[in-house]
Amino acid sequence: MHKKKIFFSLVLLGIFFFTSKAFSEVSYIDTTAKGKAETFEIALKKAFKRAIEQVNGVSLETNSVLETIDKSITTDGESSATLSRDLQETIKEKTKGSIKTFVITNEFKDSNGIYNVEINATIAKFALSKSAKRKRMAIVPFRINVNEISIFGETYDDADNFRKYLNQEFTNFLVQTRKFTVLDREFDQEIQGELANLTDSDKIEDQIKIGQKLFADYMIVGRLDFLVIKEIEKKFLTSDIIKKKRIGFLNFSYRVIDVPTTQIKYSSSVNLEVDLKKETQLLPYLFNLTAKKAGVEIMYAIFPVLIEKIENQLAYLGQGGSQLKIGDVYDVYERTDEKIKDTYTGETLGNVEKKVAKATIIDVDAKFSVAEISEEKYDLSVDFKPRKYVIKPAKEIIKTTKKKKKKKKKSIDEEW
Repeated sequence: MHKKKIFFSLVLLGIFFFTSKAFSEVSYIDTTAKGKAETFEIALKKAFKRAIEQVNGVSLETNSVLETIDKSITTDGESSATLSRDLQETIKEKTKGSIKTFVITNEFKDSNGIYNVEINATIAKFALSKSAKRKRMAIVPFRINVNEISIFGETYDDADNFRKYLNQEFTNFLVQTRKFTVLDREFDQEIQGELANLTDSDKIEDQIKIGQKLFADYMIVGRLDFLVIKEIEKKFLTSDIIKKKRIGFLNFSYRVIDVPTTQIKYSSSVNLEVDLKKETQLLPYLFNLTAKKAGVEIMYAIFPVLIEKIENQLAYLGQGGSQLKIGDVYDVYERTDEKIKDTYTGETLGNVEKKVAKATIIDVDAKFSVAEISEEKYDLSVDFKPRKYVIKPAKEIIKTTKKKKKKKKKSIDEEW
């Protein structure tokens, strides 16, 4: 019995904290707004509109509240001096608390017969989480060229399965970067249905949430152009040995579009020729490689990995998760103030960057990584400041050695 009481108390405590958290998401902002119109009623409604927009912006919730005001609130042409005392309560009720209170501070009719109304209003605002304030990325369901898909000689006309795997891998990668708020566009229909359920709610939190649907800063669109998985035989001329290999070939093209301007922010493609070895999950494996390769390029194009702190030859990087691995080697570049400009357009292409060191990853956390600095051209810790240094994957320099030449000669004796 005593255990049951403790359990019940913990449940109540949990409900209390959950409820407190939910309500703490709503804040109330005092604002001043004006409205002008040929009638007092329309001028007042315009003042309401500006007050709401000043706090919450132009959103679904704004339009919903204003629709409600237009349809159900009337002053019968009267001025504030003769308005019904319960008008404020009516507005609070009809807008479900979006307009908590308001006071008409000034009203007059100008020389042109136009009503001018000024109000002080207290407007409810839903506070977004910190993660929702990051750059917002929408991943649109990718297109699949089913005519160019062949797995061990079999063709497939069902694109949904391929799309599901590919979109999920991109979502997983970009979420783990912790640089983007990733918006799900695959289940828009289900999300719209859930938002519709909130419309009839009497809770102010639910009504304000409707207006907080996030819209993307960037949108990723892509197309799986080519996918072939086949088994090949490797025969040696000097013996009867035949080895079988499974090889995967993939081509995926994609674009990152700046939604407000519709400009292409970044465009590239992923081309893979992979020895699948003993992999059992072939499609997930190939799509995971595709998402990682494209995801790294997207991340470096929009958010290069910065060194946030340097201490005792260790660099603390502003990126963690599965994007960086222990043992990975990166080049360290100093970002200068010197600009590079396009001669034809006059557009700034970026800043001059100087390679100053190498960094080897020695530890990876969920939010940051630690790298050991080597081959410094000077002490990077001197006059260090945020955004001064950026890391990029080290470029491999291919050297032809005698050993490699012998290996190449030996391969002449082999035939695919």
